Amino acid sequence: MSPLEAKSSETSLLAAALEYAKHNVPVFPCKPRGKEPLTPHGFKDATTDPSRIREYWGRWPDANIGIPTGPVSGLFVVDCDASRHRWASFD
Repeated sequence: MSPLEAKSSETSLLAAALEYAKHNVPVFPCKPRGKEPLTPHGFKDATTDPSRIREYWGRWPDANIGIPTGPVSGLFVVDCDASRHRWASFD
């Protein structure tokens, strides 16, 4: 990836985080391409405050975007991992 492409990707992550916040979806930074939070309190540091989001992505420009699930975001997530028998059922 060229430096220009990397910078564009980083800018896109900040723009996406701000867009989520604009729609009242709190976000927090995670390790690049991962799920591990970069902030001390993890998902509890999620915010819709544009200045805090800019601060987070200013510090970690290539951070992945984390969104807390449950009542705070209104999102319910099922994370299905493939097993050796392909996909497990909900039986």
